[in-house]
Amino acid sequence: MDEDMLRCVTEQGFAARTLPLPLYVRAHAEVLVPAADAGERLDLRAADIPLLDVAVAADRRGALRQLVERAAVLRILRSGRGSLHDPRDSGGDARDGSPPAVGAGDSHDEAVARAIYRELARRRAESGIEKGTLITGRDQADGPEGVALRGVDGRIDCYLLGETAGVPAVGAVLRLDRLERPLCAVVCDLWERRGVERAVQAVLREFVVTTLPRREDADRVPFPYGDFHDVVAVGETDFETLAPLPPRDETGELRDRLRLHGHRASVRVLAPEDRTALVACRLEPTAKAEPSTESDPSAESGPAKRPTTDTEDDWRPRDVAALGLRAPRQLSLTYERDDVRIGRVYHENSKMRTAYGTLPVVDIAEMSPPARRLLGQAYRDFGHARRQYPMRPAGEPRLLTLDQVVRRRRSWAAMGDGELTRAELAHLLTLSYGTTGAAVAGQDLRLPLRATPSAGGLYSSDLFVLVDRVTGVEPGLYYFHPGKRLLQLVDDERTLAEVAEYTGYRERAGEAAAMVVYVGAFRRNQWKYRERGYRTVLLDCGHLAQSVVTTATSLGLVAHPMIAFVDDYFNAYVGVDGVEDAVLYLTLLGPRRTGDEAA
Repeated sequence: MDEDMLRCVTEQGFAARTLPLPLYVRAHAEVLVPAADAGERLDLRAADIPLLDVAVAADRRGALRQLVERAAVLRILRSGRGSLHDPRDSGGDARDGSPPAVGAGDSHDEAVARAIYRELARRRAESGIEKGTLITGRDQADGPEGVALRGVDGRIDCYLLGETAGVPAVGAVLRLDRLERPLCAVVCDLWERRGVERAVQAVLREFVVTTLPRREDADRVPFPYGDFHDVVAVGETDFETLAPLPPRDETGELRDRLRLHGHRASVRVLAPEDRTALVACRLEPTAKAEPSTESDPSAESGPAKRPTTDTEDDWRPRDVAALGLRAPRQLSLTYERDDVRIGRVYHENSKMRTAYGTLPVVDIAEMSPPARRLLGQAYRDFGHARRQYPMRPAGEPRLLTLDQVVRRRRSWAAMGDGELTRAELAHLLTLSYGTTGAAVAGQDLRLPLRATPSAGGLYSSDLFVLVDRVTGVEPGLYYFHPGKRLLQLVDDERTLAEVAEYTGYRERAGEAAAMVVYVGAFRRNQWKYRERGYRTVLLDCGHLAQSVVTTATSLGLVAHPMIAFVDDYFNAYVGVDGVEDAVLYLTLLGPRRTGDEAA
């Protein structure tokens, strides 16, 4: 589980954060950050977050696995012990001054194999790479396991680079015209197909690192893979010819090849046995001491003897930035995954599928006449209201041009303290949501058309208007009947000032002369669109709100859309249950302050 990997990162004194990638990078990225930056938080200061390391893989679990390994390497480096062995026991640093290779996995054997592969890849890169066999027939667009770049001016070439200690090496070279130089990565793996996948992930990791902002005082980190972008292709091999499956006994095969080439694996366990397996590993020559199965964890499917696990005191991290990178600004404006889990479930359930029968097939011609007529009655009717006002203005309104409307529209434009005219409100409502025509559907049905688009012509939004200062209209909450073009009284017991208390901008709402309340009628279209119907209701509401804003601006008014309101209060005020029908949006309306013609 991802939680196991995350726990292994945090127990080492670090934290993991998801790194948003450009859409042309088809992969998942996680970054290693200090423990103090563990929390996904809304940081309006956009404070710098130091990135200690970056991992790129096909999925989140693969990236977290890499972070577990890199966190362990940082612990070793920060402890001042480059050696695999405790200095108190062995009395020194590693022979070559480099930290041991680290591997993490679901099992001890898997962790040891990953560590050995990493150490072999380091040796292969350091030995110099001049030639290789080009791997052809691999889809450059998708790459193995969907990890690659798409839609970019460049390519990723993969090569077989011979063997190290009998284990195949695979290299990847990323060539992009806008890069200063090509990027390279090399991995070792007994299963060459997996090696190609890991090499692509590794070179994409190098690419992601080059795109991140760097601290001005940070030193450039040495390129870990050497520079073999000018490798000479001495032949070609088709990707499909590589072994389709890994070795049946990968651990045994790896053990045999190491022994054949005079190597043994010296392993140290870095995590408790009940956690994600995590080990540090060095390869040592067998000439000095032939390993036994008891002391060589790579010699059996499971080690017979394991060293003592390190304690937290041994590995207390210090504030050192490994890469000198800092997070892109949007990483601090983030959230916990659980905060949006329900929304993501909804989005998944509301997707249109290619499978047959995901939505009911609707044929208007096969409907009964009463059912067809219902489609044309997408409105409510408060016909018994004690007050009704016709919204059929005489004459044509004086409207700004579209160019003027677009340039002038501002939500926070200053409102005057005067009134709206009844004619202005009538023009606003009829031009944004009134009936503007009719369409023939079948031989006996004329469906009304409106100025605003709607999914399936079902018009799942209703307009209510809370009037405060409109000449010729008494204050109160009204429903706009789009067919009859009437304002019908719904409630006149609450003032706009009282209602404004239940918005997120009380003072701003109090400046308005009227407030438009948008109500989504889910039942009106979910019979046709099912789960996707919720999407279409929101889209319908957005179309309608834009029509109101555009029309209001063309009339010289101020229209301020607002989503900051208490749902339950507004649902109860309008008289809907918040389930079958719900208030979705508000727009404040007011006259533009005299002399305020600036954008």
